[in-house]
Amino acid sequence: MIEETLQNIGLTDKEIQVFLTVFQNKRILPARISTLSGINRSTVYVIGEKLEKEGLITIDYGNSSRYFVAPDIQDLEKQLKQEEEKLQKKEQSYKNLLKELKNLPVTGKYSVPKIRFIAEHQLKDFLIKESDKWAKSALLYDKTWWGYQDPTLLEQYESWPDYFWPKYKNDILMKIFTNKKIIEKKISKKNYSGKRMIKFLDPKKHDFSATQVVVGEYILMIVTREHPHYLIEIHDAVMAHNLRESFKLMWGE
Repeated sequence: MIEETLQNIGLTDKEIQVFLTVFQNKRILPARISTLSGINRSTVYVIGEKLEKEGLITIDYGNSSRYFVAPDIQDLEKQLKQEEEKLQKKEQSYKNLLKELKNLPVTGKYSVPKIRFIAEHQLKDFLIKESDKWAKSALLYDKTWWGYQDPTLLEQYESWPDYFWPKYKNDILMKIFTNKKIIEKKISKKNYSGKRMIKFLDPKKHDFSATQVVVGEYILMIVTREHPHYLIEIHDAVMAHNLRESFKLMWGE
């Protein structure tokens, strides 16, 4: 049916009525279309303008009265051919785009950083709970825990290294700047201190007010010098890479 065909090209029921009325009468006034179809006259005008834009009818503005004029079959054939050419050109453009995207080099991994804030009442459990995740990330990169350390971290949360380093002392290396404190003497006597490489700095010249480390794709900043303690975790491969390179330079690597 012609109505179904017209629906398939995107015409509504009213638009189909107007188009068929014009086509059957060849040349007709909008008021007459309104009478024959039962469609409001103002709606007929709106539909006529849309059909003209789509090349399905023409509107004759030459007389005092506006006429809707049906196109010749040859004009419709020409319109159809133009639409086919547009579709073919668009299809070829999509094929070219897919081919070019496949050949486009991927230069790196970039993503939106994921940031978490951990308050003091959650901090102890969080350090223990997330340790395995950080360790696995480090093992995927250089197997090293880089950073600078405020000694109060170990004074306040000694249970954390007691959990972490015995478990990973054979797999992960720690390279940390810190200030010489009594707590480090205590840590050095424990059996997990073999891969903890520490560089002590003069606290009068270099005093770290927080701990900041990079491990795999994670950056941690831990504030323990004064209450409330807190931790900020940033998960971002790009930021972690750049900070890791900075620590390598400071270690002369």
